[in-house]
Amino acid sequence: MSDHPDPQEIIRDMQAAADSFYARAVRIGNHPFIEFAGVLNEYITACRGAAAAGIDFTACSTHTGQQLPLSQHQVAYINEKLECIFTGRSVVSGGL
Repeated sequence: MSDHPDPQEIIRDMQAAADSFYARAVRIGNHPFIEFAGVLNEYITACRGAAAAGIDFTACSTHTGQQLPLSQHQVAYINEKLECIFTGRSVVSGGL
């Protein structure tokens, strides 16, 4: 992660952005839109875990082929949120 700022700084900035999104989404009042905050926060949780394991979470994407480690519980939670947002469609599978 030497090409990037401190991973903890990135995570703090992502959390601040997610908190801001949540507050604004609640004011908007569209429940499925609010659920995106849950997806954002679960992504941040996964990034925290990856950083603790020495994984560069900023490099985890479909474009690089490097997977962000997710537990089965995290996959289930993300799917719960996506199913609410996208009316019963789940798109995340597996777990690490």
